[in-house]
Amino acid sequence: MILYDKTALLDFPRFGIQIPALDSRKTRTMEALHSHPELSGREPEWLIDGFDDTTTLDDLLRVNSFDYAQGFFDKRAQERFKTAFELVNPDGSFNRWNPDEAQSPLGEMTPLLMKMMAGTRKAGEIALERGFCHYMGGGTHHGHKDFGHGFCPLNDAALAIRRLQFDGALNKVWIIDMDAHKGDGTAALFSGDNSVKTLSIHMARGWPLDGSLPPSHPSWTPSDIDIPIDSGEEHQYLERLNSGMNDLKENSTADLAIVLAGADPWEHDALPSTSLLMLTLEQIRERDRMTYLFLEEAGLPSLWLTAGGYGENSWKIHTEFLSWVLPRRLG
Repeated sequence: MILYDKTALLDFPRFGIQIPALDSRKTRTMEALHSHPELSGREPEWLIDGFDDTTTLDDLLRVNSFDYAQGFFDKRAQERFKTAFELVNPDGSFNRWNPDEAQSPLGEMTPLLMKMMAGTRKAGEIALERGFCHYMGGGTHHGHKDFGHGFCPLNDAALAIRRLQFDGALNKVWIIDMDAHKGDGTAALFSGDNSVKTLSIHMARGWPLDGSLPPSHPSWTPSDIDIPIDSGEEHQYLERLNSGMNDLKENSTADLAIVLAGADPWEHDALPSTSLLMLTLEQIRERDRMTYLFLEEAGLPSLWLTAGGYGENSWKIHTEFLSWVLPRRLG
């Protein structure tokens, strides 16, 4: 199943934010799926169109400190977003932000954020019930307990896991993070927690591992399995990912796997900070199919999140995977 809600997005242009995370990544993917010869006319079988859920302060408090969480619901919300989206440089100048072009103040993003976060939890419930769900959103893996950065105010996977554990829907989880950047927030939030095992395959260098953060910073917290891929090592990517997933399987169990299927390791991604990892379309196609088949063979329900992907063409990555997996599941 796909979970998609047109209102569960942050709508960056509305707030004057110029980050190249475009709505077309979702809308063009959905257009392609609606016109797919094996999927057109069968939407009730593969699409859940919309949800009413949101995220509450209580949900945040299972993951975040009280002061940080409360700040999204009061006058500090604007500062939370400025920091998480890195909109102000150290010298006070604006970075990828033009408030003069904004239609709404930053603080009004909170309800949108809370709905987008809730989608991951909703998709987790669907995955547990049906075996698979791809949420058209989520993957904000740079959200930490007391701060957000890297375009991630909160960590949606962590919020979903803690809520599902609280509800008694699951106990143990694997997180397989295939975004170009290391899942630093996820690693820090679940460090030492045997109920959640984290795997991150990512650029060996570059943010947040570029040395700009002090060694004591939580971004340096190791995942349970870290697979750093250096420039020029892309030919090793699939073999090393497969080895890492086998390590997960041999050393732990889970009730659910959460996959961050980032499009940003693609060689044509438009965000400059992803350029140290350049996979071809064929390599990403094999990455996603291999991961899906691995989890299917392991008998694990899986929740897939879009995670990072930037520029006009990132929709092609998700379309490639979903055009393969949905007909396979429908039979």
